[in-house]
Amino acid sequence: MGFTLPHALLVSALALLTISTPASLTGANDQPAVPYPRDFRSWRHVKSIVVGPEHRSFPNRGGIHHYYANDKAMKGYRTGTFPNGAMIVDEAVFAKDGTDQARGILLEGDRRALDVMVKDDRRYKDTGGWGFEHFEGDTTAATLSATARTNCHACHAKAKRDHVYSSVRP
Repeated sequence: MGFTLPHALLVSALALLTISTPASLTGANDQPAVPYPRDFRSWRHVKSIVVGPEHRSFPNRGGIHHYYANDKAMKGYRTGTFPNGAMIVDEAVFAKDGTDQARGILLEGDRRALDVMVKDDRRYKDTGGWGFEHFEGDTTAATLSATARTNCHACHAKAKRDHVYSSVRP
């Protein structure tokens, strides 16, 4: 029994869908995608820092950084172990000098980037239970390459508390 053209096209389309779907759901290097954190500014503000021109990371990270944590991440800050579902956001904004009326005041500029960590020890078992992602500017499109994700994990694996460097400001 031979295949008709429409049947052959359907089989080809299903094969293509089967091959391409896992990659689109998991992202680079077969790691599940980290979602853009909607409404993260309503979460708990953990702390803010300024990365100034004297710091080695200034060309890529210079500016004001605000750290936010969801409720599950706050539990991790209290206990030292972050449960699945914990999410931490580092929102980086450019810093700018105030205008004539605000001379001497450092103001927030446009968003530079959003870095996100999410804990899920089943999905991200190869990276210490944490997924990492980077969103450039105001976009919601993930941009972290597999190599960059590996670099995030390598650095965060050195943190003394479950891959997390930040702590809640008292």
